[in-house]
Amino acid sequence: MKVGKRSALALVRPTRYAADTTLKISMMSSNSTIHLTDRVKLDLLRLIEADSLEPGDKLPSADKLCEQFSVSRTVVREAIASLKAEGRLRSLRGSGVYVAKPEERAGSGTMYMAAPQEIGDILDFMEFRIAIEVEAAGLAAERRTETHLLRMAQALTQFRRHKGDSTLASGADRAFHRAIAEATNNRRFMVFVDDMGERLLPRRVLGTSFTDDKSRQVFLDAIELEHQAVYDAIANRRSDEARTAMRRHLEDGRRRYREWSLSYEMAR
Repeated sequence: MKVGKRSALALVRPTRYAADTTLKISMMSSNSTIHLTDRVKLDLLRLIEADSLEPGDKLPSADKLCEQFSVSRTVVREAIASLKAEGRLRSLRGSGVYVAKPEERAGSGTMYMAAPQEIGDILDFMEFRIAIEVEAAGLAAERRTETHLLRMAQALTQFRRHKGDSTLASGADRAFHRAIAEATNNRRFMVFVDDMGERLLPRRVLGTSFTDDKSRQVFLDAIELEHQAVYDAIANRRSDEARTAMRRHLEDGRRRYREWSLSYEMAR
């Protein structure tokens, strides 16, 4: 049977990295529970190796990756976000996604990601938080104690107290999410919040960009109401409602940052 050049390349190309990935491929084929995003992460790493991409080289566009891996943009976006969190990739706003340089990976000092600076990074970061904190809220509702609830309530009180000052109540906001992580009784969730520190709340990037005091007040009032909904669900041990409330809180946060970005660009 005659094989065309393109077909022949498709047949032999995997041998360039087969030795390094045989075990991973075997594990994936034997474990049907591996998330689709994890498969695409592995595919992206294989693509980088197969195409001999060097640090600083640009990845194909999201549309091309979707077509190549036969997945949705959401899956590709999640896989890229995960690899960015690991320091393997980096993105430049309006330019694309690139293979990270070794010094960028070594200098990150964290297993997650650097502090987001541009609005695109902030939106990616909020999406990353959703993947972790939605489940944390559900577990907190199932496992919380009265002490955990007290710490959450104290954080809510502090949030109200500091809404009008220059901190934008960020310390109290972080304390609230830390109390939820603690209520999971899973140390990994607490490590996540602690490792993020101030990066957990990117609104300080926007601190001087509110058009007036009223817009800042509306911004913080919305967050306060969302926190209260999460607290109520956890207090009543309604895990599904807690997950829903946390997802709504973080997704609304992404929307607020996106709307801020649009209004800021239009005002320039």
